Amino acid sequence: MIDRVKNFFRSKEKVDLLLYDSIFPNPLSGFRMAEFLALLSHYQHSKIIVNPTDYEVVGQPDSQHLLDLKALEKNSELVYHKTRLGSVADILHYDAKLFYCVFLNVIYDCLPYLEKNKTDFIFTLYPGGGFNTKDESSLQKLKKVLTSPFFKGVIVTQEFTRNFIIEKLDCPQNKIHYIFGGIIPQNSIDIKRERVYKKEDSLNICFCSAKYMAQGLDKGYDIFIDVAKMLLKNNYNVKFSVIGGFDQDEIPLGEYSKNFIFYGYKKYDELSEIFLEQDIIISPNRPFVLNDGSFDGFPLGAVVEAALNGVIPILTDELQQNSHFTDNEMIIIKPEAEAIFHSIEGLIKNEKIVHLMSNNIQSKSKKIYSHENQLNQRLKILDIYI
Repeated sequence: MIDRVKNFFRSKEKVDLLLYDSIFPNPLSGFRMAEFLALLSHYQHSKIIVNPTDYEVVGQPDSQHLLDLKALEKNSELVYHKTRLGSVADILHYDAKLFYCVFLNVIYDCLPYLEKNKTDFIFTLYPGGGFNTKDESSLQKLKKVLTSPFFKGVIVTQEFTRNFIIEKLDCPQNKIHYIFGGIIPQNSIDIKRERVYKKEDSLNICFCSAKYMAQGLDKGYDIFIDVAKMLLKNNYNVKFSVIGGFDQDEIPLGEYSKNFIFYGYKKYDELSEIFLEQDIIISPNRPFVLNDGSFDGFPLGAVVEAALNGVIPILTDELQQNSHFTDNEMIIIKPEAEAIFHSIEGLIKNEKIVHLMSNNIQSKSKKIYSHENQLNQRLKILDIYI
């Protein structure tokens, strides 16, 4: 097991790439797991410092980190031996050509040690993770990061983010790297979908999200339940699955409870088995609800995984972040239950459209989220400084 006792180095360890994270290698955070595994495997002289403070955020004890490390040792011994338990202060023990992490809060916590160490850095500014477009303290953090003399670049995955940091924070455009999407586990890239919806069968509809507030108002869980009740009230042959942080007591289901299955939280590699039996995923998330300046990326990670398994997304895009998908692949709609209800009615009555859209969204998603597309673009950026 990796030594938990803090090591004191006589001299700094030289690496090409140094990473830092607060939840690796937890499989619940599938996109971080995939990205860091890929980077650590690609760069021979690389290390990651991990301080597992976010296990509490996902409702897991700190002891689970030890189990995840054991699983990492079994599945990727190379990356396991590049993993160090520590804190942001341990950045000082490394002489790195480049430092990389994801999320605003993480890079901000690392910043004093990066500057003291005179280490150049790049980070990915995902939605969430402390990035709030209307919170002054968040904006001050981001401004401090973007004006650091050791800031070399930022990867953004949403046009909204790119435009915001240019217009509001004067970030130099030549330091912004826009890559729609993200590195995700490749479990479902080669999945073949066998389910074909027929009108005589039930239409299977799901919702998948972590819970961050009561009734999941930010993710539109309340809208999902309203849509479900409308469909059941009209006697449509539909079944519902809920994956993530919600149970049957979150919003009372009454007589309709028998039509729902609640799976709870699932590891990323457990989602495919569920999604392969679903026809539609509803994701009516709302920006600026969790707090005044918060927003989600487009589409949500759960929606991406569902799409890779041929599930048709019905989702919102209030910030107009979509730049790749068409209405032959997904249905983008306002966060209103009645509108979603009518969209699903149309699908129920046309099994050919369901089959066509399922094929289309799976094919498009496999192209966008393949390692050939996502990982290679990031490696080209990092290689400039390594």
